[in-house]
Amino acid sequence: MFRAESIYKSYGKKQILTDVSLSVTKGTCLGLLGLNGSGKSTLLNILAGCIRADAGRCYFENGKGKIAFLPQENPLIEELTCMDNIRLWYRGKRKDIFHEKNKTLFTALGVDAFINERVKNLSGGMKKRLSLAITMMEEPDLLLLDEPLAALDLLCKNGILTFLKKWLTEGGSIILATHETAALDICTDIYSLHNGIVTPVFTGKQGTRPCREQEYMDILLQKQENSYVYPTDQNRF
Repeated sequence: MFRAESIYKSYGKKQILTDVSLSVTKGTCLGLLGLNGSGKSTLLNILAGCIRADAGRCYFENGKGKIAFLPQENPLIEELTCMDNIRLWYRGKRKDIFHEKNKTLFTALGVDAFINERVKNLSGGMKKRLSLAITMMEEPDLLLLDEPLAALDLLCKNGILTFLKKWLTEGGSIILATHETAALDICTDIYSLHNGIVTPVFTGKQGTRPCREQEYMDILLQKQENSYVYPTDQNRF
């Protein structure tokens, strides 16, 4: 299990995160809802170790574990080929790039079909799949995703979600920040981040999962705040 406990972060006088605590176990996916600027990306960057929290700690209960982070911004170098980007970003041995497990990964995400193309010639969906493949080559225990489906077509979204769902069944763990209802559908737990505070929306043990976009919108805008009523199965559609 991975835990984050009592995370605080501020920039100047602006408090971004206040006493944020959450945990994720093997085979589970935690979704973060929040308006733009609510601190979702800041929290993911702290969990990934990219920036320091003002207070709090993050750790694996067994003392060891590997985290991989895929940010929303495209980290690829456009002038290089996909394979050159893989060689650049992969932190393992060069000979291991073509290990059978990596070949299987490239095939699962469809990267093998354009692996020799220059990144600048790829669609947004192809770039996202390549970035995800490079991230997964690190064989993480916990995968952090910041808006993984943003600006992608339906086919690409479905392909990425299918891959992530399979990885969860194999014991992977995910924390993702998203506004996409489709991405939230793979989450076992959903939390909202508002005014720096994380609160549960759906934990797998409490209430019924929201299923309509407007229900998530109501949560984001805090229209119902603490009076939010979980929909029953009878009025889900």
